[in-house]
Amino acid sequence: MLPRMSMGNWIFWSVIVWIGVNFIWLGIFPGLPAWIGAIIATVLAVLTFKFGPRSEAEEE
Repeated sequence: MLPRMSMGNWIFWSVIVWIGVNFIWLGIFPGLPAWIGAIIATVLAVLTFKFGPRSEAEEE
């Protein structure tokens, strides 16, 4: 279970997810274009940011 975090924390984690997915993409699929990995990483980062649990103060 993830703790409730502020928007700034979720922006940070979205950037980390984006960087991590790109590194994994380049490591596992070196023959495929990097832009495909960047698109997948962007989608995952947006989902991480959008659906991350927010703190109670931001929900009001």
